[in-house]
Amino acid sequence: MGIVVTGGLVDPASTDARPDRALTLVWIDAREAIVVRLVESAPVLERIESDVPAHHRATGHVRHHPSVRHGGGGVPQTAGEPHRLEHLARFLDAVADALPFEDHLLVIGPGTVHEHLAQLVRERDREHRVARAISREAAAPMTRRQLVARLRRAIGDEPRRRTVGAYRWSVDRIREPSGRRSVEPRRVVEKPSALALKGP
Repeated sequence: MGIVVTGGLVDPASTDARPDRALTLVWIDAREAIVVRLVESAPVLERIESDVPAHHRATGHVRHHPSVRHGGGGVPQTAGEPHRLEHLARFLDAVADALPFEDHLLVIGPGTVHEHLAQLVRERDREHRVARAISREAAAPMTRRQLVARLRRAIGDEPRRRTVGAYRWSVDRIREPSGRRSVEPRRVVEKPSALALKGP
């Protein structure tokens, strides 16, 4: 398990809008965690690799302890993967240690690992009496640029969308007789008429 720091991505549409408190985004699954922060409006990504072993394909018959009745009660059993859970706990501790105390957190990722990390950070904050917002949500695997865009959207610094194609929507809105505003798109490139195509 190690921390791999990659350089910041260049974003031409950065603004000087600063929130009252910084936000750190964490994308995590059992194989890796990517921590994304904005430092002076430039994104910085840290990649933390995991040594959590993969799930076993088939565990076969799992012998249950006779004192545990059917349906639960007692200590949860690990279905033959006690070492995987130990590795996962160490990995979550390493990721939680890499997170700054002063930032709000947005923890995303597939599966349940992001939920375990959010719970661990909440417990640590309770012990250290740190008050910060920790939110979590499910997310599919994302590229680094998508992670930076997701962080910017979360802090309200999303770049303005541009229209692409044959229409421009940047014209003023027209008032209809009903009072509602509508936009009449105009073509950027005029299509040639049928007469011009036939020729003389």
